[in-house]
This record gives sequence, C-alpha cells and structure tokens, in this order.
Amino acid sequence: MRNANPEIVPLIKEKTLNLLMDKNPDEIGMREIARECGVTATLIYHYYKDKTELFQAIGLDCILDLNKIITDSAQKKQKPKERVLAAIRAFRDWCFANPRKAVLVMQGIKSADEGPAEYLEQYYSCNRTGEHLLQEAIDAGEAQSATPALDIGILISGLWGCCESVILKKADSFYWKNGIPFTERFIQMWINEVFCV
Repeated sequence: MRNANPEIVPLIKEKTLNLLMDKNPDEIGMREIARECGVTATLIYHYYKDKTELFQAIGLDCILDLNKIITDSAQKKQKPKERVLAAIRAFRDWCFANPRKAVLVMQGIKSADEGPAEYLEQYYSCNRTGEHLLQEAIDAGEAQSATPALDIGILISGLWGCCESVILKKADSFYWKNGIPFTERFIQMWINEVFCV
C-alpha cells in the first residue's frame, strides 16, 4: 500500500466492509467499491494493488480489533487460568456478536501469504496473545503444554469450528439460537486437557 491519505483509506475500508456484510468477496468488484466511495477505481488502485489486498487489510483490522477485545478481557482477571478462559470466551462471544465478520475473517477472505514477516505476523496476533496467556499459566504451574503454539492453534481452530457450526446452522438445531452451551462444552474439554496439572 502506498502512502495513505488519512481520509480516503478509512472511507474505502468502511464502504468495502459494508459491502462485505451483504455480499461474498467474489461478488464485489473494484468499480462497485469506488462507486460506494464516490471515487474512481483508479484512486483505490493507488492504495491497494487489487481487491484481495483491500479485503485482507479489512480482515487484518478485524483481527486487531478482536485481539484488543481478547486482551482487554484477559486483563480483567487475576489468575492465569481465569485470564485464559476470559480470552477464549471473548473470542467466542465476538464470533457470535459479529457472525458475518467472523465468517469473513476466518474463512471468507483469502489469507495473506505475501509480504514482510512482521506484516504477516499481525494476522496471528490472537494466536500470540493466546500463547502468551497459556505460557503464563504454565509458568504459574497451573497448566501443561509442551507446545503452547500448537495447543492454542488447536483451540482457535476447534472453537471456530464450533462457532461456525452454530452460525451456519450446521450444529444440532437446539443450539442455533444459543450456541453458548455448545461452544462451552468444547472450551471445557480443552481446558480440562491443558489445565489438568
């Protein structure tokens, strides 16, 4: 992305996110985005090489916002296990409160796989926060894990799978309107495995 006009880039992202709330990424073109923004497609190309890069930037914004929510939730708790649980539930609650964003971030937008390592690492900020919290619990003697990154990766993938099942109504219909018991069972299974010291 080139040097950003502080006014136009947020507008482009806002209008594009609005479109993404109603349409799948492959149904949206740069001309439509430009029309929504009241600018030319050429101007958008000045900041983003293509729509995939634009969508990825929006996805990253969502991930960073989610990571702040997770971090803030964890910091409200005193004990390491409580911090881990607060972070996990914050992720789950965000998914249920923002189902369309969650689906886009977790599976709808093509993952960024090019760019400097520091840039790509931002996409894993929630994972890194989880690893840090788990490591604190391990250091406090409350949890065990030979590979915190792996265990957090399994947690995020598995919990997202549970959330997705509810959001997309692939879970038992009993849980469609309230996925908390469904996801809480998965959370407790993971907690019981890692915090069985």
